[in-house]
Amino acid sequence: MVVPSKPESNNGSNPNPIVRRSSSPGVLSILYSVSKKVGTVAIVYLLGYYNISVAWLIGPVILSVVRDEWKKTSDARRALAKAAAMSNEKEVIIARIDELPAWVYFPDVERAEWVNRIVRQLWPNANHYARDLLRTVIEPNIRNALAAYKLPGFKFDKMILGTIPFRVGGVKVYDHNVSRNEIIMDLDFFYAGDCDISFTLSGIPGGIKDFQLHGMLRVVMKPLIQTIPLVGGLQLFFLNNPTIDFNLVGAADVLDVPGVSDILRRIIVEQVAALMVLPNKLPITLSDVVPAHILKTPEPEGVLRVHVVEAKELMKMDIGVLGKGKSDPYAIITVGAQQFRTQIINNTVSPKWDYWCEVYAPRAQTVTVRLFDKDDSRKDEKLGSVGGGFPTKQLFFKTPASLRCKTLK
Repeated sequence: MVVPSKPESNNGSNPNPIVRRSSSPGVLSILYSVSKKVGTVAIVYLLGYYNISVAWLIGPVILSVVRDEWKKTSDARRALAKAAAMSNEKEVIIARIDELPAWVYFPDVERAEWVNRIVRQLWPNANHYARDLLRTVIEPNIRNALAAYKLPGFKFDKMILGTIPFRVGGVKVYDHNVSRNEIIMDLDFFYAGDCDISFTLSGIPGGIKDFQLHGMLRVVMKPLIQTIPLVGGLQLFFLNNPTIDFNLVGAADVLDVPGVSDILRRIIVEQVAALMVLPNKLPITLSDVVPAHILKTPEPEGVLRVHVVEAKELMKMDIGVLGKGKSDPYAIITVGAQQFRTQIINNTVSPKWDYWCEVYAPRAQTVTVRLFDKDDSRKDEKLGSVGGGFPTKQLFFKTPASLRCKTLK
């Protein structure tokens, strides 16, 4: 619950006015609700009329209940995040003391309310840039990825960012071990706005609302030049894959169920990673005297060699007739947008992979290791993961160390 701030009695205007909206449903929403109820009654009537077994009704009912519960949880989480995005830092701290901004936990991270005030005024003009980026870069990539799942014809129809801008929870500027020709800062980036995006997929209209994104965004200003604007360009990228969530609306709402919507979510995360998760960067040129390749070429701080040796006493996911079972485990190593996968070791709970991979990464990224059980008949099951990941800055320039993975019991 977000506690509203007291109204100011001075002549200054309130930066966060409260907009009251009517809660009465529209005609379309009433027709949609009535149609769903009539359709449900018609299905039940037809099942009884044609003497069809009630077992055909139990499955859809169970799926509908699970879907509704899952959707309630997701909607509550999105609503809470949106309320935090619309409030100032004082209200966020009072309402959610357990999820404080980054500057509270880390002494080298500074408050960024002044940045949020600037973004609030620039936000209406950012809609044009975001529309071009979605149309020229994101849309073709999503279309090609969905075509692999036999879902052709993806196209954005409307793209509106809304009135709620993103927030910066804290800013950290690096002043040690940094080149004199660049400025590096990290932003605790959080977006939970009221964007309205509609699309068409295989001739079916749909939309995306309550889109949320949270991650650590790095901004690199380079190279520094001697003419205005003094900075040749910007590099924008997330150090690790950001957390992304959204809600499907319209005719595509039938796809917003566990399992099916995972395809859309995975594709969107992959496209964001391909655009601006290290080693990929979003370059912005500010001066014509700076060649484009200087901003586009990634410059890793080092090479991290990862050796996945073995795992012991994993959970038995494939239960046999006699009660004894095995697993077919494999591991996935993720560092930003880079992902590596070991071979599958069949019928064992103590696999030995002896797998090597080399990662180009700065010290601010994390190494995440996840274990899965391969299953041909259904989705691969999770066996365990490394909680929170390993910061690469703790792994560079150190002797090899044994890292423990938390497994499911």
